[in-house]
Amino acid sequence: MINSFLFVIITFVVTRNLPFSILAPIANFCVLCLVIIGFLHWFKKRDKYIGLAFLLITFLASYSLFFLKNDPLLIMRFYIILLSLLCVHFIQFNSLRALNIVIGLHILQGIIIITISLYLYASWKVSNYLPIRHWFLNNGFGDVYTYGNGFFRVQIKGNALITFFAMVSNFLYLKTHQKKYRFSEAFLLVATLFAGNFMYLIGCGFYYICTFLMQTNYLSKVRGLKNITLLFVSILIIPIAVTSAVNVIEKKSTGEVSSIGTRIDQAEVLLSDMSDDVFTVLAGKGLGNTLNVTTSARDYTGDIYFELQGVYFLNQLGFIFLALYILALFYLYSKFIYFNHLGLIYLSYVGYAISNPYILDTNHIIVIITLCLLSRLIRANMLVTGKV
Repeated sequence: MINSFLFVIITFVVTRNLPFSILAPIANFCVLCLVIIGFLHWFKKRDKYIGLAFLLITFLASYSLFFLKNDPLLIMRFYIILLSLLCVHFIQFNSLRALNIVIGLHILQGIIIITISLYLYASWKVSNYLPIRHWFLNNGFGDVYTYGNGFFRVQIKGNALITFFAMVSNFLYLKTHQKKYRFSEAFLLVATLFAGNFMYLIGCGFYYICTFLMQTNYLSKVRGLKNITLLFVSILIIPIAVTSAVNVIEKKSTGEVSSIGTRIDQAEVLLSDMSDDVFTVLAGKGLGNTLNVTTSARDYTGDIYFELQGVYFLNQLGFIFLALYILALFYLYSKFIYFNHLGLIYLSYVGYAISNPYILDTNHIIVIITLCLLSRLIRANMLVTGKV
């Protein structure tokens, strides 16, 4: 009961960042509670591989504090994040009602997105909407903008998992054939369009193409680490290929200040920062590392959020520690999620989140809890078997 309650509260706070950002400490407290609960469940099982991962993360935090002299508060922040993503796999609860509430919270977020977009379309013109855009930016709510065609994209806080829960709704519909999940899927897909994030569409496209192939038995035999790895590589290649194509066009029209140009600038800055020597490339700059760099695109001094958040974690952990951490996540996936279709949803989320600041954070925690919950519901026969 307490686990499902914490799950709902965390999701509520994450989706209600606009306008209740003051509630963020509540989500942090709930995440900490889940970490403790998950750790206690791990302690009962004494999984030696995850225990080794805990020791490795603790060593990295200590090294960052005592040798690299990074900010202690930032070290603790990222230390808790890395532990959280491991610990929440061990949380046990089978509440379909809690999952339905979480989906409902994202439907509410979708209503807000669509309402804002339609309001901007009806009340503001391309020539005079900048004041309200700056209001969103200055208050830290996100961004609203148009490319001049009158369609306003609403990229505000709380949007990160709308696409993910559209895919979850699709999965639930295929399993249960309940029309409410078909409705939530359709509505969240519409909200995805109004959110206006191109990578959301890439993630959705990958998911629905693979789902179609699975339903027509082309991928029904996809099993094992080799095939999962191939899917993972595929989902990474798709955004890279699209980004490369779009970058040529966008840079010619808007230069380095474009969204793609900014991401490339971030990648260059973060990778350059960790390229001092071979050891730094392999072991990173330590947890809590921040930059002291200003480019033509942005001032990165003290930043801990990047559009390419995954590259920021690479900057902190280096190639060796990040590879070991990903292996730990793969290991936990094989133990607690492992169903092919759930893995497809996970990969689709990673595909769109890795080029946005929606990964290795609270959103990622919600994703893991949701997928583990769905896996337990399947094994407990709490979902009526459908087409999946």
